[in-house]
Amino acid sequence: SESNGRIGATFNGDLQIGWLGATALEPFERPVYLDAKKHDHGDCAMYLLNHDDDKISKTYITKAFSANPIMYVAGSEALVKKLLFKDRQDLADRFHLIEPPKSKLSDILKGDKAYLGWGEDAAVDEELEEVIPRGGTLVLFDSVLLPHEVLATKAKTRWACSGWFHEDQQPAPV
Repeated sequence: SESNGRIGATFNGDLQIGWLGATALEPFERPVYLDAKKHDHGDCAMYLLNHDDDKISKTYITKAFSANPIMYVAGSEALVKKLLFKDRQDLADRFHLIEPPKSKLSDILKGDKAYLGWGEDAAVDEELEEVIPRGGTLVLFDSVLLPHEVLATKAKTRWACSGWFHEDQQPAPV
C-alpha cells in the first residue's frame, strides 16, 4: 500500500523505525519514527507525523521507554508490540518494524540454518548487490533507506573504517 509521510527520517533527523499498516479508515501505511530527544537520558518514544495544511505535528503512540538493544534482535517485533503497545492493541496489530532484525538468533527462532551469519537470499521485492572486499574500495549509501549487512569473513581479518553523516540531533552534554 501507499505511504503517508516522509520515509527514512524526519527533517529533524529522527529515524523511521517502523510502519503502521493500512486500515479501511486509513488506506495507507504510516511511517513510525523514534524520538530520543525530549525525554530523560536514554528514554525514547515512538510517534507519527500529522500533516494539517502547512503544519506538521507529532502524535506519540507510545509512552517514553528505555532504549534497549534487545528490541533490535530477531524476534523482537512481538516483544515491542507486547511491551510498548500493551494498552493499544489496535496499534500493535498494525505495527511492524521497518525491516525485521536478522541475527544468529534468527536461526534458533526459525529452527533452520538459513542465516548462519553468511547472508540471506533476496526476498521477492529485493535486489541484492554484493560488494567484493577489495582494498581501496569505498562504499557510500543511505543506511536508513537501504537494508544492509556485513557478512562474516571466511579466511582473513577484515579491516574497515566506517563513518556516518548525521543531521544535528541533540545538544552535546557539557
